Amino acid sequence: MYPNRQVPKVSTQLWYHVGSKDEQTGERGLAHLLEHMIFKGTEKLSESDINVITSKLSGSTNAFTSYDYTGYLFDMPSQHWQEAFALFADCMINCTFKEEHLNSELKAVIQELKMYKDNYTSSLIEEMIGTIFADHPYHNPIIGYKQDLWNITREGLLKFYNKHYIPNNATLIVVGDVEPGVVFEEAQRQFGSIQPVLDYKRQEFYYNKDLSAKSITLYRDVSQPFGAGAFVIPGAGEKKDFIFDVISWLLGAGRGSVLYKKLVDELDLITDIDAFSYDLFDQGIFFIDFQPKNAEDIPKIFGVIQDEIARLIEKGISDEELGRAIKKSESTYLSSMESNQKVAYALGRMFVATGDENYVFNYVEKNPARIRQEVESMLKQYFNPIILNTGIILPIENEQRDKWEELQRVSDELDTKILSGKIRQTPVEPQKMAYSIQPKPPKHFEYPIYQEFTLDNGLEVLMYNNPNIPKIEMFLEMKTKHHYDPENRQGLGNFVSEMLVQGTKKHSAEQLAYEIESRGMTIGTSPGYVTMSLLSEDFSRALDILAELLTESVFDEKSIIQVRDRITADINNYWDSPSQFIGLLINKEIYKKHPYQKNILGTLDTIKTFDRAMLLDYYQKTITPSQARLVIVGDLSNVDVQKQVEQYLGKWQGPQITELAYNKLSNIGKQEINYSINRDQVVLAFAGLSVSRLHPDFDKLLLFEQIFSGGVLGSMSSRLFALREQTGLFYTITGSLIARADKQPGISYIKTIVSLDRLAEAEKVIAETINKAPLYIENEEFEQARNALANSLVDNFATSRQIAQAFLFLKQYNLPKNYFDYRAEQLMAIEADEVREAAIKVLNTNQMVKVRVGRV
Repeated sequence: MYPNRQVPKVSTQLWYHVGSKDEQTGERGLAHLLEHMIFKGTEKLSESDINVITSKLSGSTNAFTSYDYTGYLFDMPSQHWQEAFALFADCMINCTFKEEHLNSELKAVIQELKMYKDNYTSSLIEEMIGTIFADHPYHNPIIGYKQDLWNITREGLLKFYNKHYIPNNATLIVVGDVEPGVVFEEAQRQFGSIQPVLDYKRQEFYYNKDLSAKSITLYRDVSQPFGAGAFVIPGAGEKKDFIFDVISWLLGAGRGSVLYKKLVDELDLITDIDAFSYDLFDQGIFFIDFQPKNAEDIPKIFGVIQDEIARLIEKGISDEELGRAIKKSESTYLSSMESNQKVAYALGRMFVATGDENYVFNYVEKNPARIRQEVESMLKQYFNPIILNTGIILPIENEQRDKWEELQRVSDELDTKILSGKIRQTPVEPQKMAYSIQPKPPKHFEYPIYQEFTLDNGLEVLMYNNPNIPKIEMFLEMKTKHHYDPENRQGLGNFVSEMLVQGTKKHSAEQLAYEIESRGMTIGTSPGYVTMSLLSEDFSRALDILAELLTESVFDEKSIIQVRDRITADINNYWDSPSQFIGLLINKEIYKKHPYQKNILGTLDTIKTFDRAMLLDYYQKTITPSQARLVIVGDLSNVDVQKQVEQYLGKWQGPQITELAYNKLSNIGKQEINYSINRDQVVLAFAGLSVSRLHPDFDKLLLFEQIFSGGVLGSMSSRLFALREQTGLFYTITGSLIARADKQPGISYIKTIVSLDRLAEAEKVIAETINKAPLYIENEEFEQARNALANSLVDNFATSRQIAQAFLFLKQYNLPKNYFDYRAEQLMAIEADEVREAAIKVLNTNQMVKVRVGRV
């Protein structure tokens, strides 16, 4: 356990050292299906109890399965964390796995399998793992095979559960606002009586290493090709994670990496590249993935990767290259230590892999000489260029489309045939033990209050000292967002924002990347925003760099070509991803001629028209301190913020921004849109116009969103999740009543992913749920919604980044500094009848567009 009292929240996680690699022939997918079934009821808990209890206690719950482990988590307000222990303990020994529940959940898991199959990059990674580990259980996908899932029985689940879900194969993790002594006492009380299985022994698996390289190619309905190379490396049990983090930043992560400079900057063969080590215990895999400009260049790109790695092995790594990689690895680690859930996850994973409870806190190697020795040793031993495994995704040829569609049709028909026998006759079980749970009042929390000052140029500055970790987060918000783009130049603001880090009068793009990354900084740019994450010691240098970006960007022609190529790939990827571009289809229908219908990326046609003069003109007109705000949050203990901000940003000048004219929006009426693209599943959405952030109905809809779709906590005790539980029609269904709401009206939407063969059924039940949901609100679910929102307010202040965003929110809507002090009272004052009346206005399929994306 690890105390962290930044906010009164606690993350509890229970890890079992069992994953998909522990399954036997004929039971592939069982570990993952078991994870889905664990919270479906015990001898004393009903199917609904855990979801309802979690909701009553204003918590959230989730679970995850890997090749090597399975984990369960509850994130709770600190007055309720003990309840998670009781639930964990009961589920360790008393799960029932009723046949009816298995039938509906099995259908949901088949939908999940199809969903992952449509994620082509993830599918390629999984296929590569399976191909590389042909003689190891990593060969089999975590989610399993359909033919095995169809045949899993209750008896098979119980056998696997009874064998592996035992206390001496489990690790309990607690991170947050807790007292260590109380945690250990409660653990003893809840788990102490559960008997271990003393003869339990984990099976060990052998991997036959060879001097060989394997390759795989997937042909799919995509515009953007994709490539990935992979090396087999030591697993997590060897405690080399930090070294491979450093190698990631050295080789392919970030614009200062060796391969980015070679393949993007010098050879102009790709638009982007990344490198990372995959989460495996027995053996690891190190991936290098990239987006080629041209598919025919992929063999050449792999050759360059091999040559550059061979050069590093032979000639060594420069001090600058290694120093940058170490700093980025250290900075990334520090950022992860702010989040209770991330710390708990790291504790669980690293302890289960190594047996060392302190590994996460000793993760960063401090001796540069030792790091160099380890990095060079790992490169020589495991990055032999001739055994680079490769994977490729290529656009499917037109003459092959009929064959691909026939394979999909046969698969759909077989699913329908098999799953038609998996019928659930009974309704979702009502709560039983949840009635006895009584929520406690939240602990008092002193909400942070910012200090502020304004520069002579009009820049507002907000600051707050949060010395939790030695880092600082900066958010610069400017007036001009992407909806300010001229109608015929959509994507212009995004193009300009990407150009900000492509070189200044003082630094070339490569020099700027080194200046940023060698200090462990991260800079993000988007239309109207610049964000920076940095070590506290680099505050002055960060402001200096920020001033350069805002006032001295040069927009050289080479960088313009590179950025255009990268955005072209981004646009292709966007339109290859139905779950993403369905949002644009909705926006264009609801907002029509309103500025919010514009596409932030632009189109392939518009970005071709942007030349240097146009980009520079937009930069000079929109990158301005007029109506801009800078929020600075983090360890400011040894920083004179006002003096340094004035020094570096005081000379920044720019024009006033004219307010956009927003046309009045109205309900669109009942409409349908079909967009054809070849995917296993159909993305289905219903969407309509909602209200603005300042509308009197906003808070009422916020409350109903918690009831209807799970809201801010992602509650599984929601109307939409109940629909999923009852029907098994979809793995995931999401929704919001106030998406995108700001000073302009937002959108109400419901979105899911469903098989083509069950599309009509899904449309019918979702439409019925939309229309009936606002007609009644139960007292208990209404109280849960109000408590959930009240208890979640502190989440806005869990990390420095979140605090900065909260302060920006207050300024954006001219809300007082102490707004969060009375926010809970505002929500508690709203009555259920008011909520129902507000929800009826926006949840009505007669004023919503229905959008289908897939084989429609």
